[in-house]
Amino acid sequence: MKQYIIITLFGLIPFINFSQSKDATNGFGFVVNSSFNAELYPVRIVPSVIYFKRNNQFELGVGFNPLSRQTQKLLSSEFNYKYFPNGIGKKLNMFFIARLSYVRSTRNNFYPTTYNYLFINGGYGFEIKPSKNMFIGTNVTLGGYTFNKRSETPYTAFKSQNLFKEVGLNLAFQFNVGYWF
Repeated sequence: MKQYIIITLFGLIPFINFSQSKDATNGFGFVVNSSFNAELYPVRIVPSVIYFKRNNQFELGVGFNPLSRQTQKLLSSEFNYKYFPNGIGKKLNMFFIARLSYVRSTRNNFYPTTYNYLFINGGYGFEIKPSKNMFIGTNVTLGGYTFNKRSETPYTAFKSQNLFKEVGLNLAFQFNVGYWF
């Protein structure tokens, strides 16, 4: 699995390194994403760091669940790549998005179990710029997921399961507020 992630990251390098262009807009920023995933019940808050260059934007963040139930704890990381076909500088910006998410869910109820989810989604969204450097956006993505499960419960219904043994479809929504420097 690691080699697929490394190959994907190396494949995105050409988008970062455009040839000599004087009008390249690039910079950094931060964004707070709220992600709702059809596979996981609670809403996740994912503060992220942004790097943007020309029509490309990369986001990397670590998330948590503010509305946590006492029996379920979530910790996640997320990498988003957004491509703006019409550029970033307009009041209304449409974009394509690719998202890679890892979520660790620990459930401490009658049968304690730990799930490690891996989501790969793609979709479409838009951003509105109310001021020069601030933006508000939303997107919807569709993709696949897999998980592994670890449990110490002796029942066959709760036996441990390896990653990629089961694969499913996933629908996710995201709302975000951010600021570019």
